[in-house]
Amino acid sequence: MSNIAILGYNIFGIGGTSRSNLNLITEFTHTGHLVNYYNYVSFSKQDVETLKKQLSINENVSFHFFPALYDLIPHGEYDYIFLTREDFFPLAKILRNVYPHAIIIGEIHTPLTLLPQTLGELESFSCIRVATPSIKRAFKQRYHFDRIYVQTVSLAHLKWKFLKNQISNSNLLIRSRFDESQKDIHYALKLMSQLVNQKIHSEFMLYLVGKGPDKSKYRNWIKKDNLTANVFINSKNLPQNYTCLSTAKVETLGYSIAESIANGHRVIAYRGDDDVIYENFSKVPLITWITKDLATDCATVLKTINKVPTKEEFLASKEIITSLAGNYVAQLDSNTAQFKHYPFKATELTATDVQQIRVSIEKKLGPSIVSWYIKVYRRIKKYFFKTKFY
Repeated sequence: MSNIAILGYNIFGIGGTSRSNLNLITEFTHTGHLVNYYNYVSFSKQDVETLKKQLSINENVSFHFFPALYDLIPHGEYDYIFLTREDFFPLAKILRNVYPHAIIIGEIHTPLTLLPQTLGELESFSCIRVATPSIKRAFKQRYHFDRIYVQTVSLAHLKWKFLKNQISNSNLLIRSRFDESQKDIHYALKLMSQLVNQKIHSEFMLYLVGKGPDKSKYRNWIKKDNLTANVFINSKNLPQNYTCLSTAKVETLGYSIAESIANGHRVIAYRGDDDVIYENFSKVPLITWITKDLATDCATVLKTINKVPTKEEFLASKEIITSLAGNYVAQLDSNTAQFKHYPFKATELTATDVQQIRVSIEKKLGPSIVSWYIKVYRRIKKYFFKTKFY
């Protein structure tokens, strides 16, 4: 039995990394390991109880507040420590000092093109996890660091169910964070404008599900292009039959793609500016690829939209996606075995060193300990806006 520490921003919130961390907990507890989760954002006992009830998390999981890690004293004998946000990476220097024999893993969840040119304290890590071989090559070249292994994030939450009696339809659906810099939902709206206004296919409907800073932009674009009868944001009446659409510029996986296929839907997806999305899913039968050329993509959508998924396509897609992240813990042990006895030099840290590390993290993320009114805002935001996005 191993003792695992996982450091995350807010497992009680929503988003792809939160989903990944929940899956990590599931993988480790289901194989008999102990998990200690450190949450950066403050939380309550009610948050913990609700999460444990929702996910059937057992007594092998404990939740802690992130600032405890700034103490130069051990809080357990951890075998593995996962830092699941790149903004946490400066903390590795403290963790290496306090837990000299632990395998400390930095997880890359942010697409490489969105990462800064320098990442702090890589030398304190045992290794870095990335999603694909191409990311590994690019990471090694940019950061001159070679203790890297490739492993897809856990997909333990997927519930595979083939939808029987599906019917032909003209519905497209996007589940995404409304962040135009990464998700490029504007292209989906341009595609709809071309289909509806130029090709006169008024039967096409696009449903946008999510939230984020660019929601108002999408509303304005929808009105500008006269698409109010064809594009809906967070509709309460989502169709049962639809094709998932993904136009993201960059992803390290593409959770919404995997989830849509697991739920029995066909997917139309852009391969990604860096080809990582295609690298993950290129062989999946239920995915049709677009190029972000409007004329070509309109033809692709018109050709694909009415194809009802077959049981054979579903089972073949399931086999491929399951193989990406199957036997997660066994794969982890195999991937990290070579780094277990890497020699690290002991480094003495002063209170000033620790404070500087804390300031560098809080400069990017804000303080973990916040004013009461911010706590109230976060709670209102959580319980009144529960839309899921990735």
